[in-house]
Amino acid sequence: MPPGSTQTDKPGTFQRTDRRPLALILTIALIAPVSLHAGDTPAPTPEPNRLRAVVETLASPEFAGRSGPGAEKAANYIVDRFRALELEGAFDGDYSQTIPGQEPGTRIGRNVAARLVGSDPKLRDQYVLVAAHFDHLGVRGGRLYPGADDNASAVAMMLEAARCLKTSPTPPKRSVLFIGFDLEEAGLFGSRYFVAHPPIPLDRIALFVTADMIGRSLAGLCGDHVFVMGTEHAPATRPWIESAAKGRPLTVDLLGADILVLNRSDYGPFRSRGIPFLFFTTGENPCYHTPRDVPETIDHPKMLQISRMIEQVVRSAVDAPEAPRWSDHPDNPLAEAVALRTVLRILHGHRDDLKIGVAQEFVIQSTLRLLDGIVERGAITPEERARVIQGARVVLFTVL
Repeated sequence: MPPGSTQTDKPGTFQRTDRRPLALILTIALIAPVSLHAGDTPAPTPEPNRLRAVVETLASPEFAGRSGPGAEKAANYIVDRFRALELEGAFDGDYSQTIPGQEPGTRIGRNVAARLVGSDPKLRDQYVLVAAHFDHLGVRGGRLYPGADDNASAVAMMLEAARCLKTSPTPPKRSVLFIGFDLEEAGLFGSRYFVAHPPIPLDRIALFVTADMIGRSLAGLCGDHVFVMGTEHAPATRPWIESAAKGRPLTVDLLGADILVLNRSDYGPFRSRGIPFLFFTTGENPCYHTPRDVPETIDHPKMLQISRMIEQVVRSAVDAPEAPRWSDHPDNPLAEAVALRTVLRILHGHRDDLKIGVAQEFVIQSTLRLLDGIVERGAITPEERARVIQGARVVLFTVL
């Protein structure tokens, strides 16, 4: 937060003949405002060394690709971090939510979550959820799939957001749940179970914020781009994103989640219930779901900037006078068409590297022509958007 104003003593205020007490008083007067005014203490922000440490830990061989015993170890690691921050367990005081198996008495995984109670008596019953899935593919065919970007990167963001909000000199007005989901790779099983068995009423969720892969770039080519989905159903979140992105070396692209066809990450179960959400990602890249997804190939400066941006968005959400409202009628801004045109141009410029075939080339070219007309006109019709989304889906699911 910006420094507050300081109070200083005017010359001649103290009438003393002994200069030593006067000097002592003046010294205290100059120093005291720094320690007495909470506004003078800057709010903490995600730190690069802390983010890197989480990624390196969760993607280490010790965590076995965070599947099976590795996922259990990861859940314990996150809980230990919650305890160190003195956050309370979100499940009736417990940090864990068992995900049962089909056979009675069995368990296939567990979600972990902690609660930070809001400071405003009128808003503390509303919740902002900050989440990331911690599981990954494990060890397959004797090869370790470390999952540094997918999704240790977002777990690091979530834990840093928890630290920053808990230690902030100004506590959040709304309450916050920090969640680590299990079994995302198994069909969003952890987040689906959470929504079906929530520790708080779903109608008290003001906003669900999640991220999945924030440490690289789409196709390894869209260098500074980060994609944000969900504003189409909650346009009130756009100013928060714009403010949080200002001055950062990032290109923030607002896209509709329907471009992915399916609910591809943990926002899905919340989206299906009409809960406002924001989903941050840098997209699939050449290391996606391979043993090469290691900490050494993470773009740590980019992950830092995205983490700080998300944390700032969360701060806006927890303190906003009004919570964003869900709209059943998506509001897709022209900025989406501009973003898709930019991305398709980048991919087309590397068509040889991506081995883009004749059919894909035709789809890209025709979609780009359509987008050029839309951007030049400054408007898009529902029919045009449907054609654009169809073309973008073909590229996403056949080229990448």
